[in-house]
Amino acid sequence: MPTKTSKTKRVKGGKVKGKKDGKHESKGDKESDVETARANAALWELRLKATNQDLTEYREASNNLARANEGLINQLLRAERDSVDISGHWEREMAAKQEKVWKLMENNCVLKTALEKRDQLNETLKNTTKEAEGLKKLTHSLVEENTILAQNKNLADIEHKNQKLSEFTTKIASLEEALDLKSKELQQQEEKEQKNLVIIQSKEVEMDKLQRVLAMRVREMQGLKQLASTVVKKRKEMEEFFYEALDHVRHEITASRFRYKKESKQAYSWRFREATAGKIEFPPICTFHKSPNSTNHVYADMEASGKCFHLLENEVKVSDLTWEQKEQVLRLLFAKMNEQTERRKQSDTTSSVQAESQLTPPSF
Repeated sequence: MPTKTSKTKRVKGGKVKGKKDGKHESKGDKESDVETARANAALWELRLKATNQDLTEYREASNNLARANEGLINQLLRAERDSVDISGHWEREMAAKQEKVWKLMENNCVLKTALEKRDQLNETLKNTTKEAEGLKKLTHSLVEENTILAQNKNLADIEHKNQKLSEFTTKIASLEEALDLKSKELQQQEEKEQKNLVIIQSKEVEMDKLQRVLAMRVREMQGLKQLASTVVKKRKEMEEFFYEALDHVRHEITASRFRYKKESKQAYSWRFREATAGKIEFPPICTFHKSPNSTNHVYADMEASGKCFHLLENEVKVSDLTWEQKEQVLRLLFAKMNEQTERRKQSDTTSSVQAESQLTPPSF
């Protein structure tokens, strides 16, 4: 901005020139200046409306990015909850399989008791066979005695011996029937024990299969948990990196604008001093603050530096970009990264669902 001394110098110079030349501005020139000022004011109003519209669009875009970020965080939380639910499901299944193992152990105990009963029955069978053999020997001896007594004693004694013999024969028949029943019971018990052994062996094979499947699922769940934790960690690191980069770029933008404003103000004052000294021509009027009536201000150059016209070329170096353009590039990269992570999460969820449907163990 020109100082008071420069204004007085211009006024004095105008008076001298008026005295020398003796010319006055006409009324038509003043009207043309007023019309140009009105046209410039209308033009700057249009530019102000355009900048306000760009500002609202930028705010909407930033709000959309914030909402998208919140949606991604919610999706990540839902994925963690699903992983916790799946682990609980497999733990419940493990408890059910453990109950089956306890039942099988109880069946083994029952089998042991049955084997002990079988041993007892075998011992009783041996005892009965010994008794039967003794009775047979006794019958043989009685028959021999009967033959001897038949020769020596009366018929009454013979009838008495025959009664005893018939009693012994009935006892032997009953003992033989009991022996047959015991042998049949032992055969049935052995068949039941063999069936139980086959069932226990098949259950043990099924338990081994289920334990292998459960171990595989536990390893898969641990891998999924580690992968999810690493993805979340990398995601946080990338977000922190982008936020730090954006903060750095914003600080650099404010610093560069401050330097540009200071340097342009110094250059403008130097040119104005040189012009008042008569060395060069007067520079066009320039303001250093935003106002609706100013036709030329420093902030127009700053806004022009933020436009990315040359980014449409094939090869662009980062060093050729301004800080405003670097900020736009970082925002675009951050938006692209959010889109890719969302697609990657959707593909991971579909693949995990397919794997679970393929690896679910059969229910018994």
